[in-house]
Amino acid sequence: MENKTNTDKLAFYTAQPDVNELSSELTRSLYTTADFERLNNADDIRFCRWAGQSDDGKKHSENLPNNQQAFPFEGASDVRNRLVDSTINELATVLTTSFERSQITVSPTEFNDQATASAATTLMAWLVQQKLRHEVNREAELGAQYGLQYGWTVFYVGWDQQIATRFQKISIDEVAAIAEQMQGSALAELPALIANPDSADMAAELIVAAMPGYSIKDSRQMVKDLRETGVGKIEESYVRRNLPCISALKPFEEVAFPPETIDLQSARVIFRRVYMTEVDLRAKVVEEGWNKDFVESAANTAGKMSYYADPTDSITALGTSPVTRQDNLIEIVYAYARQINEEGVPGIYCTVFSSLVEEQLYAKHELLDYAHGEYPFVEFRREVLRRPITESRGVPELGMTEQDEIKAQHDSIRDRTAFETLPPLKVVKRIGAINKIGPGVQLPVTRPDDYSWMEAPSRAPATAFSLIERVENNHAQYFGLNRGTVPPIKAQLAQQQLVNRWLGTWAKIYSQVFSLCLQYMPQEEIERITGVPLPQNLTDISGSYDFIIRFNIQTLDNDLVAKKLQALAQFVVPLDVGGVLNRNRLVQMVIEAVAPESARDLIMDQTSASEKMFREVQSDIGMMMLGNEPMYRENDPTAQARLQYAQDVLSKNPKAQQAAQSDPLFQALLQNYVKNLEMSLMQQQNAQIGRMGVTPVSEQMTQQQA
Repeated sequence: MENKTNTDKLAFYTAQPDVNELSSELTRSLYTTADFERLNNADDIRFCRWAGQSDDGKKHSENLPNNQQAFPFEGASDVRNRLVDSTINELATVLTTSFERSQITVSPTEFNDQATASAATTLMAWLVQQKLRHEVNREAELGAQYGLQYGWTVFYVGWDQQIATRFQKISIDEVAAIAEQMQGSALAELPALIANPDSADMAAELIVAAMPGYSIKDSRQMVKDLRETGVGKIEESYVRRNLPCISALKPFEEVAFPPETIDLQSARVIFRRVYMTEVDLRAKVVEEGWNKDFVESAANTAGKMSYYADPTDSITALGTSPVTRQDNLIEIVYAYARQINEEGVPGIYCTVFSSLVEEQLYAKHELLDYAHGEYPFVEFRREVLRRPITESRGVPELGMTEQDEIKAQHDSIRDRTAFETLPPLKVVKRIGAINKIGPGVQLPVTRPDDYSWMEAPSRAPATAFSLIERVENNHAQYFGLNRGTVPPIKAQLAQQQLVNRWLGTWAKIYSQVFSLCLQYMPQEEIERITGVPLPQNLTDISGSYDFIIRFNIQTLDNDLVAKKLQALAQFVVPLDVGGVLNRNRLVQMVIEAVAPESARDLIMDQTSASEKMFREVQSDIGMMMLGNEPMYRENDPTAQARLQYAQDVLSKNPKAQQAAQSDPLFQALLQNYVKNLEMSLMQQQNAQIGRMGVTPVSEQMTQQQA
């Protein structure tokens, strides 16, 4: 397809990427889209950093720039107020807690996918709660911190496959078994060659021929070990990790995009920057087929930073350590661009390069074959004011003046206290020098009024305390923090809105993760986890399921939860005469409210619960056919369903029908079993009659017919 554009050089796919153009676009994305002053201010405000600070929280002229003098006096207060930091941490706790306690529901987009939705939920629960639990929780906390501090952040969602090497033991019996299967080839003689010391070299050469890449030295050692001990070691490569990966990216340090970007999924290009060790870099040659020449050139850039990196970015980014985070690490950039191929079809192409490698070298350039067809990025915004992602303010930007005001009042109170504790000393001018002042010290005087204390400031500090309280209350009101001065409903609404945005982000993340699992996980592993197969056709994977993640912020209020449960039990459930309540869902809600940490272990989906109950009834009937007494239940709320399942089992099982007619013991056991369930059902009906005073006519007619 002819390239007809003169404006966007990244619009069309080419077999050889234009690395210079990508580097230029990266620079444009950083210096045009990013407001580094705004980002640095957010860091300074949160971490309470300013020029002339001292460790003791006081002003000292020697620490101030440009020969400035400490004001209002040497050693005056210069405290660090942590209002913004405290607010970010508190809201981050709300987000991470909601994430950990949230419930994942997989909803099929088509009716015939309902059967596999339960298996999809099981697979996601296994991933999030077991396999990737620590990684996901870590990245969720980091993403919450980034999003609240800078106003937004981006999560990268990809598939990570890592290859490693290990020694595998092999016995002489296993070698003999392999040789037995290779009759007619040279390997069939391998056991005999190993047993003969004179033919050890020939045996080693056979092993090398059968295992390319295995050195002759290691083969000789293995032959010797097999002959002398019967057990040898063989070096093998194996897949160390084959799982999805989720990473929270710091704005404009680990992720960047052009200034015209409104929505990530419609971006022209998205850049992701990572730092690798030399081992990780060189392993990419085998793991992902990276260009060897590029790897060699990139390895020589270890410890260097591209010109757009912050040279003050230290290990902690909180102090002034001269050891930068990039020492001994290699900077690599992934560029994801949506481009048109020769057939005119758009696709996402990934190019891996480094701005520090001067030649037109790149690690790889290929189509990103993720089945979901999206950029592997999902954004989280603290607020939605305008369409662009970056038009979202962080807590430091919003709380800066309030933090400064509180600091100013704290400093004034502390300075006043210093004046009151040890006020300046007024001395008669004729005294040549001031004697040392201290408790119990004798001061020589010529007149009684040679020394006198200066009066403390007349203004009481009550105004400062009142102002601090007012500023803190206004701050809490704005961000919806849980304070006694903030109406609970206002705090809950503000936090719920923030949580909804947060969990909406994770719903998109899980959708991509689930798609990658279906695409890359072995089918047998999926069946082992879920018990049923899931579609792995790329067409079926894309958009087959919707993910819903929910959390009610009110469940964090134990008193409110207790009142709501009490109201349900006393007023709602007794009024459910028509059976409109979904009792299974009600029980689930109660468990999630009372014991959210155990909800995932206690709650099963309705399909699984019904299947479990049916199998229990099947088991009861089977045990009774063998002459065993069933386990009777008292006031069983599932009695109606169990009676129906029992009738269904008996109607479809000829042996059970025959036993019910000819086996007296089975007849007696079955009658008791049915009576026990009917008693539970009767107790439920009696409770309803006691509330209503009558038995519905339809039930009377049903009982008479029975």
